[in-house]
Amino acid sequence: MPPNTGPTDPTAATKAAEPRSAAEHCAAAEALFARARAIYPTLSSRAVDQDEYRRCLDWARMHLRIAEAITSGAGLVFAQHHLLANPNARPPYTHAGAETQLWNEHFESQHDPTGRSA
Repeated sequence: MPPNTGPTDPTAATKAAEPRSAAEHCAAAEALFARARAIYPTLSSRAVDQDEYRRCLDWARMHLRIAEAITSGAGLVFAQHHLLANPNARPPYTHAGAETQLWNEHFESQHDPTGRSA
């Protein structure tokens, strides 16, 4: 199944709802870039062809941005735990949960079935 389409089989819906790792998002982006690269030599001026090429690039960009957010979040958590484990260091007050909540709200608004924008 392409990384930018929904599952057609009901058992796959459960798997699709599971979180992906940054590496899986990078692999999905790589597959989409490869598809766009394959489309490019035969790209015509038809809107359908242009839309498919643009869609591949847009989805690949989205997967890369999510992978970047996952990696940044993991770095933040690692740094926080490292500071908390060191008794001589005084960690700055950070509330990683607030950052997580903002990301969750952003993703929920992006996938809002009513079609409202954030």
